[in-house]
Amino acid sequence: MSSLLALIYLAKAYGVRRALVVAVFVTGASIYVESLGVKYGFLFGSYDYEKDFAKILEVPLTIGSAWFMVVITSRILALGIMKRMELPFIVHGVAYAIISSLFAVIMDLAIDPVAYVVKQYWVWEGDSFYYNIPLSNFSGWFLLSFFIQLVVYFFLAKSPKEKEPVWERRMIFLYSAVVVMFVIVALINGLWLVVWLTMIPFLILYIVYKKETRL
Repeated sequence: MSSLLALIYLAKAYGVRRALVVAVFVTGASIYVESLGVKYGFLFGSYDYEKDFAKILEVPLTIGSAWFMVVITSRILALGIMKRMELPFIVHGVAYAIISSLFAVIMDLAIDPVAYVVKQYWVWEGDSFYYNIPLSNFSGWFLLSFFIQLVVYFFLAKSPKEKEPVWERRMIFLYSAVVVMFVIVALINGLWLVVWLTMIPFLILYIVYKKETRL
């Protein structure tokens, strides 16, 4: 459902054809890279999916749609923060990819411990201070998000865009709701580190977003 909402927003803003191209690219790229992670430990570290998901290339189909939601909602937040930045085109694109990828990592800081420790949707083969989730997972999230966001940025940069303030607010709410939902589950299960490491950077960036979009 969340990925469908993201697709509706993108179709309204950029047209159905461009929205579908972005959706296919994001879904396909994320599933392919995740499959390399499952097989070879590439980018994220060594892990296995435990639940009986519908899969393609050994990766649950829901992973691709989840990545699409993360990319689109993070995009709105990043563009809001950069609203008044006057930078050369390529530099602007790189800065956008960095900021949007930070939002992606913040969401994963909440998702992964709950999915692993509480729900056991997948199992990590490694250890770290963060509930034995390899830190390479979060650097991997950043790098994959950076690549995807950079491609999406340059693909949509010169495209005509309809203003959709209502749907943009819905995307912000969707991102916030997902983060808060996982943080609440983490809190209920005593995963206090999730609460602090997720909410502090999220609130800082969200305050910057609100400040920039008000001006």
